Amino acid sequence: MSLRLRLTLFYTLLTALVLGFSGLALHFLLKWSLYSGLDATLQATLALARPLLQEEDGQPTLLQKGELPPGLPRDTGLYLFRPQGVERLGYTPEAQVTPKEGCFSAKEWRFCGVRLGEGFLLAGRSQEPLEDGLHRFDLAFAILYPLALLLGLGLGFLLAQKALAPIGRMTEAALEQAESEAYAVQLPEPRIKDELWRLARAQNLLLARLSGTVERERRFAKAAAHELRTPLSALIGRLEQAMEGSERGAMEKAYQAAMDLWALVERLLQFTRAERGFLEKERVDPGALVLEAVEGLRRPGVDLDLQVPEAPCEALIDPTLFRAMVRNLLDNALRFARTRVRVSLLCGPRLRLEVEDDGPGLEEPQERIFEPFYRGRASRGTGLGLALVKAVAEAHGGRIRVERGRTGARFVVEMPGGAEQG
Repeated sequence: MSLRLRLTLFYTLLTALVLGFSGLALHFLLKWSLYSGLDATLQATLALARPLLQEEDGQPTLLQKGELPPGLPRDTGLYLFRPQGVERLGYTPEAQVTPKEGCFSAKEWRFCGVRLGEGFLLAGRSQEPLEDGLHRFDLAFAILYPLALLLGLGLGFLLAQKALAPIGRMTEAALEQAESEAYAVQLPEPRIKDELWRLARAQNLLLARLSGTVERERRFAKAAAHELRTPLSALIGRLEQAMEGSERGAMEKAYQAAMDLWALVERLLQFTRAERGFLEKERVDPGALVLEAVEGLRRPGVDLDLQVPEAPCEALIDPTLFRAMVRNLLDNALRFARTRVRVSLLCGPRLRLEVEDDGPGLEEPQERIFEPFYRGRASRGTGLGLALVKAVAEAHGGRIRVERGRTGARFVVEMPGGAEQG
């Protein structure tokens, strides 16, 4: 069953319930109103009939017989019940009624009575016109009720069709995009800024991000293929030279090319893990990981100033990716430093890692240096180091920023520490 049909049936059912309860309420309201008016007329008749009574031997009696005097309703009758019998005045057909005070119904008549000594004075009137009016109302409602439901069914279907038309257009556009893989094409947005407009707007924003992700993945694959081809070509060439002359220098260069290729593949794998959020977190001491990461990373003429907490601290992080992040930051700093590199780690609710060099500073825009395979004018790396650092920091719920140091550049990484990781 389609959504349009379900909405139409729901609207029709709701209309049927509302009309049914409304008709029932109107029936009882109309009946109450008609009988209240009739009772008021009969009470007024009793009040006007008091001058027509006199007492004889202590018993009330009617002064006249036959028709009611002018001023009293013609279709109303007066009944005077006494121990000696019943006196009638006006339109008074025979009616089997037990006299009592107040207003009540007896067969097709409506009566209102008052006590007079040992007797009762009743004013009566036929209630057939009231019942005929109620019957005509019920008959009219019985005819109009199904017609109103049919009208509601048709209007509900048209309303549902009109309300769901923008969704239909968005669905068709989405199917076309899925078939053509044109993720950059926007879905049609309704002119009225209602809930459907918000839905279309959200889908378009999602498609825009998806299109950007797909485009980045394509550029990444293209650049990765190009970057992998270069060291592989060098490796094949050096090995061919080695096979021809068995030269030690060619073999060493081939080994270096192979190591470069291994480093590139390792960074690619780590970058993919971090960017996709495939973390293997453990409770470890980040200070110990920093010491492991800087081990073996030295450059002649450059002093390494290492500042880590003396007391061990704990954080829930991926140790492999954290070490890779530290090594890449330090490797980048050693490449540009003149005489000194400072590495500082602060533990607490948030980890704060700073790597500062005394090099020339940044010349490229900060937003570009974290792009995969981006190389600055003075860069000699693969272009994945800082992109990997950014991916690891964001995968752990942190961020990285670049500040101007006292002489060079300072990279600051902040991520949740032990207190927030619990």
